[in-house]
Amino acid sequence: MKYATPFLTFAENALNPKMRGVIERFLVSCALVLFLMHLALYAGNEIFSWSLPESLFSHPLATLYTPFSVILIAEVYLLIYYLPTSFARSLGKQIEIVALIEIRSVFKTLENTSTWPWEAAFFPHMLSAVTLGGMLVLFYYLLPRRVARLEESQLKKFVRFKMGMAGILTLFFIGLSVYSIGNWLWEWITYPEALHSDLNSVFYNEFFTALILVDVLLLVVSFKYLDDFGFVLRNSGFVVATILLRRALGTDPWYAFSYEMTAVLLAVIMLLLQRGLSSRNDEEDD
Repeated sequence: MKYATPFLTFAENALNPKMRGVIERFLVSCALVLFLMHLALYAGNEIFSWSLPESLFSHPLATLYTPFSVILIAEVYLLIYYLPTSFARSLGKQIEIVALIEIRSVFKTLENTSTWPWEAAFFPHMLSAVTLGGMLVLFYYLLPRRVARLEESQLKKFVRFKMGMAGILTLFFIGLSVYSIGNWLWEWITYPEALHSDLNSVFYNEFFTALILVDVLLLVVSFKYLDDFGFVLRNSGFVVATILLRRALGTDPWYAFSYEMTAVLLAVIMLLLQRGLSSRNDEEDD
């Protein structure tokens, strides 16, 4: 595990409760400041006709897109924060992120209300967000309150490995954020009237791809430490759910809805199976 020591040290500094509080306060301040800036730019665009991109400045509700984008960054940080301690809690954060992306898309398309609500562009996004929120309530309700039964030394080794992987993922998150935002701003400055990038695909497609690779690696390594088939089955299903959530990003809203519902249903079913198998093992031990 020596190769993971620098990443482990970085993760311990970046993913602790004190740093979490600092980052959350900073991002809340950023969300407020950027929202006011977006609102001011919208007003300036309306008054002085600055020819800013319509996707972000065509309607005052579009200004809500900006604070939600910052909130999403906070959710991604929390996803990585919980990764070393809880595989299931990390998946819950993934579902929360996708739900927030859908809510953000509602604000982007809400201005088009000339048709029936179920025919409007925002409807599948709203339906996805509401359904994901409801399924999250069930997911967290079913989440077990106890950890897998591991020897103390084994548990420490596995947690250290997960912390090292979280450190790597944090560095990737920072680098990808800088690259994605920089690339998007460059496109905006260079071709302001032809901004073709789908804002939902900026950053998140690549991040979820990296997250899938990390989840698969953690799943494989967990075979060394977990002898409870219920947990192994559950974590395997969670990896598949992550892949389905990744497939939902950047696709047609109704196709995305089907992928998202399949992912959360799979996650809930895996939790139910794990609870049933763990209960059976407890009875056999007695």
